[in-house]
Amino acid sequence: MPFFKNILHILVLFLITQGIITAASNSKEGDPSAVQIQIDIPESLKTKLAGLEFSIDNYKNIVVILKSPIPEKISQLREVITEMAASYKNYGLYVYVPVTCGEFSDQLKQLGFDLYDLDKEANLLIYLYRNGRDIPELNYAYTAAGTFLVRTNPKTHEKEILVINEPQKNIANIVCGISEKGESPQETAEREVREEVGINIDKKKLKLIALFHTVRTDKKSCVEYLYVCDEFEGEPRVDGKGVKDCAWISVSEILKEDCVIFGKPFYSLWRQVFKNEFKDQYGVEIKASNVISKVAYQF
Repeated sequence: MPFFKNILHILVLFLITQGIITAASNSKEGDPSAVQIQIDIPESLKTKLAGLEFSIDNYKNIVVILKSPIPEKISQLREVITEMAASYKNYGLYVYVPVTCGEFSDQLKQLGFDLYDLDKEANLLIYLYRNGRDIPELNYAYTAAGTFLVRTNPKTHEKEILVINEPQKNIANIVCGISEKGESPQETAEREVREEVGINIDKKKLKLIALFHTVRTDKKSCVEYLYVCDEFEGEPRVDGKGVKDCAWISVSEILKEDCVIFGKPFYSLWRQVFKNEFKDQYGVEIKASNVISKVAYQF
């Protein structure tokens, strides 16, 4: 019996070294770092994937990493999806994109992808196209977007932020809200600004400065995009219900630790975003562990 066990161990070791079989003790679906089982995918699908950085996980799903999701890559993914529906059914397609490329989320959603998870260490958003595969429930609870509306005061020439007063909250806040079903973060920001303060913005003018990842007690992720917008149309106005008041407040005032607006303290997390960085750029120097992206915005 020991002889046969030794033979079996040698055989397994040989197969591992040949890349035919691997051990993947803690892998999960869509994990590009998981050691893979060698799988032959249809040649027609290989052709569609040519030029993309891709791998196949232990569950036979395709994993693509888009370091720069340019329009041509989005078009190629559309062709990959079409081919998978024809020749590689019931296996998912995972796409990883940098958190700073959040503007591509709406394009991916139009292709049928859903935000699935985040790779916090690598600062990557993970999108999933199921392709008929029964993959466990998505790992996020919701996405949200907040917008720093910025202007230069015409008289004092100071930079100011639009701050709102929501009766149901005990802090003075910026315009923000939870995404509706099928809505990209940029579309959320665009809609919330229009609904809450009557200002029209172009989502293409939004500048992503941070992305927050919070894990709830039920282990689901909440993903919040934080934008700056200094190009918009209209003067702020509120309905007096969902938002009771709004006002342009100077950055110098907001940076004060004892800053009180509408009788409420300004949200301290937002203050940290600007602290000691606002004279020449918007910089994210937050020490909170749930911040996974930081992008400077130059004046």
